[in-house]
Amino acid sequence: MYGNIRSYWLLILILLITAVIAGSIFDAFFYLLLCGLLGLVVLGAFFFLRSRNRFQEVEEDHLDNMLGMPTRFSYEELKNITKNFSNKLGEGGFGSVSQGTLPSGSQVAVKHLFGIGPVNKSFVAEVQTIGSIHHFNLVSLLGFCAEKFNRLLVYEYMANGSLDRWIFNKNQDLSLDWQVRKKIILDIAKGLAYLHEDCNRKIIHLDIKPQNILLDENFNAKVSDFGLSKLIEKDQSQVVTSMRGTPGYMAPEWLSLVITEKVDVYSFGNYSPRSSVRAAKHRWISTRRR
Repeated sequence: MYGNIRSYWLLILILLITAVIAGSIFDAFFYLLLCGLLGLVVLGAFFFLRSRNRFQEVEEDHLDNMLGMPTRFSYEELKNITKNFSNKLGEGGFGSVSQGTLPSGSQVAVKHLFGIGPVNKSFVAEVQTIGSIHHFNLVSLLGFCAEKFNRLLVYEYMANGSLDRWIFNKNQDLSLDWQVRKKIILDIAKGLAYLHEDCNRKIIHLDIKPQNILLDENFNAKVSDFGLSKLIEKDQSQVVTSMRGTPGYMAPEWLSLVITEKVDVYSFGNYSPRSSVRAAKHRWISTRRR
């Protein structure tokens, strides 16, 4: 930036010398006025960019001082633990998820968020919200990264992936029996009950679907992806918001854009019968093969 300013003033000097040599005082005055105006524009842009960068640095440093914030990682640290984000676990509308290994040996899932600018209110809200929530049936947020335009979240790793991989797969080796499915349904219900009733602030997930239910190595189910979450005060019975979620799992209340936590219950209820039917079908097929 400083090199560009020096080049700019050198150009002004050359134009003025050229005008004087040409013998036209009017031309010299015109070039001086024009270059002066351009100089103001350049200087204004310079100070604007510098102040924005300073604001960004202050905002990022502020994240370290906020109560309840999880561990903060540098972007280079997350690149290293994920081997340059090479092991992709999945990708969605909010970004991609890669598997990584911390220096301690623990496996993690790193969510690289896309399309988030320097003023990261939504990112800070998500970090604060997830970082303050601790429940066995909710995916734990272990850390985050906030450097310039890089926004990443570090979650606990769920070895068996998302629920849709198991209930929508035609491969019988990936099928779940009724007891496991019943436990998964109960786990989801416990996670939602905590979000809706036991948090300091009521949390509506807004996008409950099998893709956002993750399974650990023991098939314990945990609710994930709070990117679409909407916080409302406990004494506030409804909230007006823009339409979100996934078609097929959205409650009729979305048509009026006035929603409550019941939209999550609707989405959950939309999934549960499908799981039960598939479990019954799998049990019937297994019985026929005996």
